Amino acid sequence: MGVKEFLVQMSTVPHVSGYESELAKVISGEFSKYAKVSVDAFGNLVAYKKGTRLSSGKAGPKIMFAAHMDEIGMIVSDICDNGFVKFSRIGGIDAHNMLAQEVIIHGRQKVFGVIGIKPPHLTSSAEMKKIVELHDMSIDTGFSKEKLEDMIRVGDIITLNQDIGELQNGKLTGRALDNTAGVAVLYCALKNLEHFSHCADVYFVASAQEEIGLRGAITSTYNIKPDIGIAIDVGFGRANGLAEHESIDLGKGPAIAIGPNINRQLFDDLKKAAIKNNTKYQVEVIPGRTGTDATAIQVGEGGVITGLLSIPLKYMHSTVETIAIKDVESCGKLISDYIVELQGREDELCY
Repeated sequence: MGVKEFLVQMSTVPHVSGYESELAKVISGEFSKYAKVSVDAFGNLVAYKKGTRLSSGKAGPKIMFAAHMDEIGMIVSDICDNGFVKFSRIGGIDAHNMLAQEVIIHGRQKVFGVIGIKPPHLTSSAEMKKIVELHDMSIDTGFSKEKLEDMIRVGDIITLNQDIGELQNGKLTGRALDNTAGVAVLYCALKNLEHFSHCADVYFVASAQEEIGLRGAITSTYNIKPDIGIAIDVGFGRANGLAEHESIDLGKGPAIAIGPNINRQLFDDLKKAAIKNNTKYQVEVIPGRTGTDATAIQVGEGGVITGLLSIPLKYMHSTVETIAIKDVESCGKLISDYIVELQGREDELCY
C-alpha cells in the first residue's frame, strides 16, 4: 500500500483522543506485515523489530520512534429539548473554524449534522466582531430529541466531516493529517527496513492521547525504556501570514528540530544521515518546549536522548490541513537510513 492510500484509509475511522482503538486496528493491519505488533494497556500501538547483536555480543540500543495517532474532536455534552446537540472540545479545537461545519456524531449509529450559523442579515455589527464561543454553538441533525436519544447519547464523540482530497503537485488536504502523516512516516520506515539489517532494537509507537497532554508518549517511554527516542509530528508549514523563521516549507523534506528539548549529537547524526543519503531536510529551531511527544520522551524515566522530526503541514487543526506526500516519504527514508547508519558504530552509540 502506498502512502496516499494508507493516509486515506486512516482517515475513514474516527480517532479522537481517548478513542483511538478503531484506528489502531487499521494501523495494526499494515504494521503487522513488517513487525511484531502489540497494543498496551493505555492504547498505544507498538511495532517491534528486533536488531542483530553487536560484534561485541551485546544487544544494540533501543530506539523508540513515536508518532501520535489521535486527532482533535468533540464530545456530546447534552441533547436539548429542541433536538439540538451541545458539545465540548477534545484537544485544540479552534472556535474560529467551527461555524458552518459538517460533523459526524459517532453513536449507536453515525448521525450527520451541521453546526449552524446566524444569517448575516440578522447579525448586528457588534456581534460580527465577536468570536462565537463553542458553548454557544449547537449541532443541528434535523431529528427530534426523542429520535436522537435512540441513536446517540451524552459522551459520544464527534468528528468533522471531511475526507482526504488531492491538490496539485503531490499535495494532500483534509482533517487529522496531524498526525496520521507521522504514522505514515513510521509505515514508510518499516517497509524500508525490510531490505536492511540493523543492530538497534526498534520500537515504532503510534501513541495515544497526545492532543490532550502527551499521555501516550509518557506511558510508552516508561514501558519501553528506550536509549534514544525520536518523535515524529507535524510542523507549521509556510503559508500566507507566517514568517519564514516560524514555519517550514512543504516539499523540502522533513525538518530536524534543534533546541533544549533536543539532544545535540542526535540532531547532528540525523543531519549526517540525510546528507549522506541525499535526503532533503530542513532545520526547525524550537527554543523551548516543543509541544510534541518529544517533550514527554525527554523526561521519561531518568531522561532519554531525544530528537524530533517534523512534517511541514499547512492550516493546522482545521479541516483543510495540507501536506506534501514526498515529505512523508523522505522522513520515512531518513529514519530508516539513520537506523542502518548505526550498524558498526557500537563504540559511538553513547551520546
